[in-house]
Amino acid sequence: MQKKFFASILVVVSLALAISVGAQEPEPIKIGFISTLSGPGSALGVDALDGFNLALEHLGGEMGGRPVEVIVRDDTQNPDVGLQAAIELLESENVDFMTGIIFSNIMLAVGTPVFESETFYISLNAGPSQYAGAGCNPFFFNVAWQNDNLHEAMGKYVNDQGFNNVFILAPDYPAGRDALTGFKRFYTGNLADEVYT
Repeated sequence: MQKKFFASILVVVSLALAISVGAQEPEPIKIGFISTLSGPGSALGVDALDGFNLALEHLGGEMGGRPVEVIVRDDTQNPDVGLQAAIELLESENVDFMTGIIFSNIMLAVGTPVFESETFYISLNAGPSQYAGAGCNPFFFNVAWQNDNLHEAMGKYVNDQGFNNVFILAPDYPAGRDALTGFKRFYTGNLADEVYT
């Protein structure tokens, strides 16, 4: 009798636990959003964050039937600050995905710890050439473009139009260097000069 009683209690407790576990809210998807939210390039980062939040609002704050928690960090357009933010988001916040970086020099600083942790990074802007082609990384998805893509097309266009002497200029950071490298990949004429500012 006592054996049946305890077996019955065990069944009831097991069922109660199963029901309570099934009734719990699903775990939120944690997204780390690092962007330039202060300083000279902040207009781009603020717009990116506003657009991301608007899209999330249109999705009812959920993705795949799970609530989304966005954890925002300002990289201040400084690679070292961006790197520290990424490490914090990975180690302390345990984010599932990361996004938001505007500038390629920051993406290059952040990439190693993100990819080593096997966390997916979905780039809405930064597209350093190091993460394409031979250096393609399975944890990096760029929904915009690689830095050299548009400039490859311009190099081909200028070449096809018969221009045979050009001066090229770009900002002196990874995206600027990628831009001119892309241009030179398809332009075969003379370069009067190549300047990085």
